[in-house]
Amino acid sequence: MNIFSPVLFIGIVLTSQIGLADDDFSKEVVKSTPLTSSIHMLEGAGGNITALIGSDGVFLVDDDFAQMADKLLVKLKELKGASPRLIVNTHFHYDHTGGNEVFGSTATIIAATAVRDRLMKEQPLWKKEHPPVPPQALPTLTFERTLTVHMNGEEIRILHLPHGHTDGDTVVFFTQGKVASLGDLYFSGMYPIFHLEHDGSLDGYIRNIEIVLKKLPEDCKIVSGHGPLSTKADLAKYHQMIVSSVATVRKGIKAGRTLEQIQKAGLAPQWEPFSHGYVTTDRWIAMIYAAIKK
Repeated sequence: MNIFSPVLFIGIVLTSQIGLADDDFSKEVVKSTPLTSSIHMLEGAGGNITALIGSDGVFLVDDDFAQMADKLLVKLKELKGASPRLIVNTHFHYDHTGGNEVFGSTATIIAATAVRDRLMKEQPLWKKEHPPVPPQALPTLTFERTLTVHMNGEEIRILHLPHGHTDGDTVVFFTQGKVASLGDLYFSGMYPIFHLEHDGSLDGYIRNIEIVLKKLPEDCKIVSGHGPLSTKADLAKYHQMIVSSVATVRKGIKAGRTLEQIQKAGLAPQWEPFSHGYVTTDRWIAMIYAAIKK
């Protein structure tokens, strides 16, 4: 198929996520990487997690699939923590919020208002037979733009940057630790995904990364929604890749080329390593093309 619509692509991506959600999680593990003495990056089956652990309790950014909750709790205890006290959802997708169902009865879940709204009205697995989100899985503390939490000696600044990956995108900055958790506003080493049907936007995605780059110290450690631990330089390269890709597609459209012709010409060779199973270079070009045409 040469013409690739964003809606069709999103369906393929979500089918992949749904497949994982239905699979046997027995072989999945939770890996931890220390970022400071109290902050850890956790990698399980879904989106990456950031954990702040200390005498005030455990603060999590995202909580993976529900099926990973037991393994996540085991890992937190290995790190001298316990069941989370506070959880921030960076957006509503189930690979980042599934653990709400398990931890929400005892933890306070924090999210942008848009995230709670999505969890209340959307099917997080995008399956008609999936039951509604149970009450304990809903955020109980919501905000519109910014929120600051003080815990375990950290000032944690939480910022809602809508209309990028989704309308609920939220980034979390650990000021003292110089750690940033960006959710799916950043796919480390991969072409991004923006969900038009969830009020995501290509232009908003670019703008929001620019905002984040201006706020981060040069030596900041960055936890992406998916992919390896990153630096500010990695995020700057990611932003450059997106801007360059858009410029290439715009130039092709202006010259009267079809989508197929632009795909055949491709992007700058330096961006090819960003191609991955969910978003190949051809699909990335098609997503940009459709967004520009719209």
